[in-house]
Amino acid sequence: MVFGGRLLGRLRRTRLFGEVIRFMMVGGIATAAAFVLFNGLVHGFFFGAGPMNGQPIPAYVIANTVGMLISYDLSRRWTFRHRVSDHPDGGFTAYVVINAVTMLLPIACLYVTRNMFGWDSAIADNVSANVVGVLLGQVARFFLFRKFVFGRPIRYTQVYGSVEEEAAALGFTDDKTVMMAPERRETRQVVSGSTDRATHDRAG
Repeated sequence: MVFGGRLLGRLRRTRLFGEVIRFMMVGGIATAAAFVLFNGLVHGFFFGAGPMNGQPIPAYVIANTVGMLISYDLSRRWTFRHRVSDHPDGGFTAYVVINAVTMLLPIACLYVTRNMFGWDSAIADNVSANVVGVLLGQVARFFLFRKFVFGRPIRYTQVYGSVEEEAAALGFTDDKTVMMAPERRETRQVVSGSTDRATHDRAG
């Protein structure tokens, strides 16, 4: 029981670390898409004023709505693949609400630099909204998505059958207990099944 509890703790930490890394990668992809679109709308891809140069906040909302759709699909299929949503729509509505709320952080940063400091250059806009604001928003989104969108972890036994089997699949070992590789487990099961049948035949 002690080994099982310690192993379960290690598996949970490993899973959390993997989720953080995947979330950062997905966030980078979605942010890159939003970055390109935002700068096209506002700064004409750095070649002059874009069609929404005087409307940076609506342009930011449009660009990040596209990024949100990309992020949702990748998060559901990859980042939180070991977690499921209890929402009937797969958590999409909660995802949109959380994105809308956390989008206020970079919008607030953009508002301050534009309207309070009068900075309207491409560098100022991108540092305030796409660096400082995005970092704050990403931290908030990770924990909110994990809690309210993909809130229920898939049980280990739904995938591996036991905690020990997942540990073996991930390569974890204990000082006193060496976990068998999946191939060896399968071989043991086949041999065990054959032995059981032979014993049953002899008994018959």
